[in-house]
Amino acid sequence: MESRDIVNLGVLGRFYSCRNVLGFYRCTSALAVCTYSTAGLPHPDTSFMERFDRALYQTVQYHPSLCYGIVDKTPDREAHFLRLKVVYKEDVAEFCGQTPEEARQNDDDTSTIKLLEKSHARILSEGHCKPAWRVVVFKHGGQWGSESQQLGQSVQKLSIAFLASHAIADGLSHTNFHKTFFHFFNSSQPEELVWPYQVPRDLRCPILLEEVVDLQARDENDNTHINYDSTNIWSGANMFLSSIEEYESGLRLVNLPLAQLGKVLQFCKSCKITLTGLIHGLLVTYLSRAIAPGHMFRAVIPYSMRHITKVADDEICNHASALVVDSPDELASAIRTTPTNSSQELELIIGIATDYRRHMAAELARSPKNNVWAGMFGIDDWYGPSLSQLGKKRALTYELSNFGNVEVVESDKLQGAPLSLEKVVVSQCGSVTGPVFCCNCISIPGGPMTITLTWQKGSVEEDIINNFAEYLTERLRAGFDSVSQKE
Repeated sequence: MESRDIVNLGVLGRFYSCRNVLGFYRCTSALAVCTYSTAGLPHPDTSFMERFDRALYQTVQYHPSLCYGIVDKTPDREAHFLRLKVVYKEDVAEFCGQTPEEARQNDDDTSTIKLLEKSHARILSEGHCKPAWRVVVFKHGGQWGSESQQLGQSVQKLSIAFLASHAIADGLSHTNFHKTFFHFFNSSQPEELVWPYQVPRDLRCPILLEEVVDLQARDENDNTHINYDSTNIWSGANMFLSSIEEYESGLRLVNLPLAQLGKVLQFCKSCKITLTGLIHGLLVTYLSRAIAPGHMFRAVIPYSMRHITKVADDEICNHASALVVDSPDELASAIRTTPTNSSQELELIIGIATDYRRHMAAELARSPKNNVWAGMFGIDDWYGPSLSQLGKKRALTYELSNFGNVEVVESDKLQGAPLSLEKVVVSQCGSVTGPVFCCNCISIPGGPMTITLTWQKGSVEEDIINNFAEYLTERLRAGFDSVSQKE
């Protein structure tokens, strides 16, 4: 290891490095459900592997951040990025499938959920020799190399999951990985590229958020000193982790077909609210009825800072911040007094969404001033304060991230592409010390919207999560235009 290969990890990176080592917060994911055209291919798996190897090599070559490992703190040095000398394919790429029995017992969504629950429990380690990401390719309905199972088929369904430390990649960066990968996979690739990838010694460093904007800037309207000790916030069970090995992360998946998504977006437009605001309103409404009276709810809603940092749209980095939003007990009480699915309830939901839009607009207007990350500077020891949180009350109810409509496959390469996209699923591990659960949403052009609910198992009754998944499915698929017409 040379000194020039040791690179500043930044405040956010050191925070996530500590959480990763302790097992408090592990990895985030964007999973692409896709189909590979096997028509006319005598050996489909072999053909896929060849294209995959080249596309992954080119993706690593394109994104500098994929060539760095994360080395945690030692007595002599704080946690840092390490520019690797080489990236080995076997260190970052994994292939798995299922037996015929597993395929019969699990539909595609169930298989995806199991893959992600297992993935979110992983700790991406060995940063001294491996980068802080992995890609897992899951073959639906069979095992790799079982070509006989594909006889007569023209396509093979696959799920490709990009897993990464939050220190190198925000949510949009995960979709950027897939954009680059799909571009190279579906392009003609005459040249032969040989693994391992030799990392250029002059490769530029990852672009840190704190190096391009002043995250400590404040003004006279600074109100970021939030009281995280509020006793009446509903935040599930107290923080716990029996051991790193006993941790489990849960996931529920909601699919909203394109037709229903279009109707929901039209409703949002007519009410001058955003889809994020609507889902936030539905979250508050559901929790108000599902949780005992006397509680307020505190949400954290991330947003991208790329409009300020000016990094390239396809950059892999962590350039996100967040808005903290409180829903007081008085609001929950007002919701409980209205009939379920009534026009009065819908009016409150629209009001919540309208308030959110106003608060987020103000947040974006003053950003990066009064940033939620400001309080993280000046901390030398992340481990002691992190461990001291165990056994205490959580400070947050939920996180809500909506990535919007993301073009993963270039529109001019949709027709006849060997690898086509059905949907994208974004998710993150259940947090030991963060919000009780996370809600992540994304859609693709011409495709469905997916919503994931993730949580640390044991932090909340699973019926609350399962019932909310059903509630979201029913409300979003039914639409809202007919609610006022019922009365």
